[in-house]
Amino acid sequence: MLNYIKSEFYRNIHSKGNYIFLFGSMAFVIFLNVALGMFANGQVNFPYGNTRFSFSSFCASMSFIMIICLPLVSIIYGQEFKHHTLKNSISYGISRSQIYFTKFLMECIISIINLILISAAYIISAYIMLENSGVIYLNDLIRSIVACVPLFLVSVIVIHCLYFIVENETTVVVYWAIIMMVIPKLLSMAGRKIEVLGKIASYMPFNIMGAYSYDESTKRMIMNWSTQEEFIKCFVVGIIGVLVFYTLGLLLFNKREIK
Repeated sequence: MLNYIKSEFYRNIHSKGNYIFLFGSMAFVIFLNVALGMFANGQVNFPYGNTRFSFSSFCASMSFIMIICLPLVSIIYGQEFKHHTLKNSISYGISRSQIYFTKFLMECIISIINLILISAAYIISAYIMLENSGVIYLNDLIRSIVACVPLFLVSVIVIHCLYFIVENETTVVVYWAIIMMVIPKLLSMAGRKIEVLGKIASYMPFNIMGAYSYDESTKRMIMNWSTQEEFIKCFVVGIIGVLVFYTLGLLLFNKREIK
């Protein structure tokens, strides 16, 4: 198994797709702050040319970042899926559970590295291009990133699970959207009239990330994880979600015929 993990590390380190995704994403977030800074310099009393607005916007966009997990996992696993090379690994005597675990391990490592580097690029470019509003907004952003890591991993494991049990890549995207976005949204809507459904909806990663308000007095975004209880809840939901979909995907993958 160790040799297989090493081979996956080597393959991903030398994968152009990973670097194109990373540097493309970094360039995009830098562009956002550069464009905001240039616009602020050309406007008198422009209220959004500061790190408060930039960091708050990032915090409010966490659910969008979850969607980015789709192309990321596709880069790591999609080519093997597309070219039907998974059967080669199995024929070499590597067990399905080892393949399943190793792929997920790579996805977790690469996802977290990407999140750290892209976030760092965003923060640094914001401080260079925009007015500094104070460290409190940076602290809010870092707290948001940390709270959302386990929720991002739920998104990753759902995609990972689907790739191993569904034969069509488009179907993977559709199923992921239904599980991660449509069902939580429907439960949230139904929860306005049925309390128990609203309670269930509050534990869905997509709903957790999308729940925030704005405090006019402090000029801060009040995110779902602003309290210690909700912050811990993000990790509990993340751990349970990963365990459930990891187990489900492995069980179904063991029953699937590899062509």
